[in-house]
Amino acid sequence: MGNKLRNIFISILAILVLVLTFNLQNVKAATNYTSSDMITEAKIVNQDKTYTVGGTVPLTYEFDSTGHQLKNNDTLTIDVPSPLSVTSGSQFDVTDDNGQVIGTAVLSDNNQIIVTFNENVEELESVQGTLSINTGVNVDRKAQIGTNNVDFPVKDNQTQTSILKTKTNDKNISKKGVLGKDSQGNDIVTWTILVNRNELDFGNLTVSDQITDTNLAYVPGSVVVQEANWIDKDAGTYKRGNTVSADKYSLTETGSGFDLAIPKSGKQMYAIVFQTKVTDPDKLTDGTVFRNDASMTGSFSGNNGNGTQIIEDSASGKVSNETNSGNGSGTKLGSVVLTKNDEQNNNVLEGAIYDLYKVGSTTPLQTGLTTDTNGQIKVSSLSAGDYYFKETKAPSGYQLNENEIPFTITGQTTTPIKVNGVDEPEKEELGSIVIRKIDAETGYKLAGAEFNIVNDQGVVVGTITTDRLGIGHYYNLPIGHYKLVETKAPQGYLKGQDVEFDVTSNNLTPELISVENEKEVTGEDSYSIVLQKFDTDDMTLGVPGAEYTLYTTDGTALMSGITNELGVIRIDNLKPGNYYFQETKAPQGYDLNPDKILFTIKENDNEAGVGTLITSDPQTKSEPGDNNNGNEIDPSEPGDTDEGNSEEPNTEKPNVEEPDDNNGGLIVDPEHPTANNDDDDQIGLIPNPTNPDSTTNNSGANNEKLPQTGNNSNLLASLLGLVILISIVYHKQRQA
Repeated sequence: MGNKLRNIFISILAILVLVLTFNLQNVKAATNYTSSDMITEAKIVNQDKTYTVGGTVPLTYEFDSTGHQLKNNDTLTIDVPSPLSVTSGSQFDVTDDNGQVIGTAVLSDNNQIIVTFNENVEELESVQGTLSINTGVNVDRKAQIGTNNVDFPVKDNQTQTSILKTKTNDKNISKKGVLGKDSQGNDIVTWTILVNRNELDFGNLTVSDQITDTNLAYVPGSVVVQEANWIDKDAGTYKRGNTVSADKYSLTETGSGFDLAIPKSGKQMYAIVFQTKVTDPDKLTDGTVFRNDASMTGSFSGNNGNGTQIIEDSASGKVSNETNSGNGSGTKLGSVVLTKNDEQNNNVLEGAIYDLYKVGSTTPLQTGLTTDTNGQIKVSSLSAGDYYFKETKAPSGYQLNENEIPFTITGQTTTPIKVNGVDEPEKEELGSIVIRKIDAETGYKLAGAEFNIVNDQGVVVGTITTDRLGIGHYYNLPIGHYKLVETKAPQGYLKGQDVEFDVTSNNLTPELISVENEKEVTGEDSYSIVLQKFDTDDMTLGVPGAEYTLYTTDGTALMSGITNELGVIRIDNLKPGNYYFQETKAPQGYDLNPDKILFTIKENDNEAGVGTLITSDPQTKSEPGDNNNGNEIDPSEPGDTDEGNSEEPNTEKPNVEEPDDNNGGLIVDPEHPTANNDDDDQIGLIPNPTNPDSTTNNSGANNEKLPQTGNNSNLLASLLGLVILISIVYHKQRQA
C-alpha cells in the first residue's frame, strides 16, 4: 500500500512541476501596457460641437511603444474616461504602413479599448500609430448638461483634457438612418423619424419625407408607424409600443417618398420607419455620406379655445459606412549574415571571431561572434543605422584581417543583409587595403575612379576601381611601401593626389584610405543637373536623407549622393549623354522608389544645364476620420447630430430602454419592421448592418484575458492541496 501511495505522490508531483513550468512560461509571454506606458495624445476630435446625451463622440488616440519591445500577445489597455461610455463591443484591425495586421482592437463593455498585438509587431523596433474611434463611444446619460471636462490618461501618469459640450434635444422631430441589407441582399438605409417628441396635444399631425439624395431610392410599401413613449427624455431613451393600423392614418406615396397624416393624434409620440435602397453599392466604400430630410406640421387649439396654433419643424439625417480604424508604423529590425571565405580558393572558414560595432562608437555592440561550420555569423534584431564587423581572431592557419566590413540596416526590410570577409593563409605575409572615393565638397560617394598600386620600385602591382558606394578593395599585397596613384578620375572631377601607405608584418591591413576629388572647372561642354525630391502631399516640402545613385544608360554607376535639407542633389561637370538617377536608400518614413529618373544632356544646352529634375513620394500614413457612423445637421461633419438621429437602434425592443442616439448598434430587420422584439428568438434585429447573416458574441472577447504576472492559478492551488492530502495519508499508512 505504501509503495502505491508513494508512486501516486511522485506522479502528481511531476504533473505539478509541469503545470507550474507551463504557467510561468505563459505569465512571462505577455505584458499588459496601459495608457501611462504608451498613449502620447488623446482627445475628442471635435470639441466645438455640442452633442446630445447618448450621441456618438469620435476620439483619437496616438500611441508610441518606444522603450518597450512589443511581443506577440502583448496588450495595450486604454480606459475611456467619464462622462464618455463605450457602448459597442466591435473590433477592428491595427495595420502597419504596408497593410499588414499588427494587432486587433476591441471596444470592451467595461469602458475600455484593448489592443492585442500579434507576432508581426516583433519585426518592428518601436511602433508609433493612431487609433481613430468613430463609433461606439457615446455621451453617458449621467453627463452634465452644458460643458464637461474630459480628462484622458496619457503617458507618464499625465492627463490631457478635452471639452465636451452637451445638451438635450427639444425639437419636435428627429431622424436617424442605419445601413443594412434587405432579404435579397441589396444595400439599404433604414430610416426612423421620431415625431411629436415634446408630446403636444395635436389635433392633426402630418409628416412628409421626399428623397433628394441621388444615391438613394425610396422603397414603396416600406412605411411602418409605431407608437413611442419616453423612458427618460433628458437621457434620450424611449420605448416603442404598438404598431398603428393603416386605417388610423392616411399615406400618399410618390416615386421619391411619402406624405403621411394622422388625424386626432393627441399627445402621442410616433416612430415612423421606412427604407431607401442604395443605388450604387460602391458608394458604401468610398466615404459617401447618405442624406435625407423630413418635415412635420401639427395643429392644436389655443388656450380657452381661442384659435388654432400651427407647429412646423424639420430634421435632417445622415449615415455613412465609416468605421473605427487603427494604424501603426515603425522602423523594422534588420539582420545581417557575414560569410567568411579563404581568399585563394573561396572555401568557407569556420572559427573566425568578430566584434560588431555601430559606426561612430568605439564600444562593440556584440563580441566573440564566431563563424559556424558554414563560415557564417548571423545577427538579428538590429535597429536602423550603419555598422561594421571587425575580426579579432583569425581561423587557425590564417592571417588576421583587421579591415572593417561595413553594412547598413535601412529599417525598411527584414531581409538579411549579406556581407563577406576573407582571410589569407599564414604562410604568405600578404596584406590588403580598402579605399573610399568621395567628392571633396559634398561628400558624395564617387564610382568609377581607377587607381594603380605602385611599389617602391615603381612597378604597378595592382589596380582598383571604386564601386557604386565609392569603395574599392585590393588583396594579396606583400609587405612593403606603396603609392596609390589615381589614373582615371570620375566624370567631371580632377584626379586626386597620390597617397602613400605601408603594409608591415604588424599592420597587414592599413586603415581605410579616403581619397577626395575636386570638381573640374566647368567648360563649354560640361553641364550640371539638379534633382529635387518633394513630399507628394506637400510639394513645397523638400525631403532630406534620400540616397540616389547616378548611372549611365548602360547601368554604369557614376556616383551616389544624399538629398540635403531642401531635398536637393546637384551634380556638376557632366558630359553630353543619356543618364538616370535611381533611389538606392529611402529616407525615414518613405518607401524605396525603384523607378528610374531618365534625362539627357545635349550639346549646346544653355549655360544653366538641363534644369531641375523633380520627383516626389508620399509618406505612408492613415488619416483619422471624423465620421460618427451616425447623422447630423452639419454637412461638413458626418457624425452625430443634435437635431436628428436621436433614436437608438441598438435597443429597439418594445418596452425596453433604448438610447435616443447611439450610433453603430442593432437595427430594425428590413424584412420585418413590425416584428415584436420582446422574444429574443424572434427579435428581427440585425447585429451587423453590412452583414445581416453574421452574429457577434462579445462576451467571449471581453472575458478572455491574457495571463499576467502575479495571477493565481486555481488548478495550481488544487494540485497543491491534493499533494498535501496524499502526503498525510501516506505518513499515516507508514505509522500504521
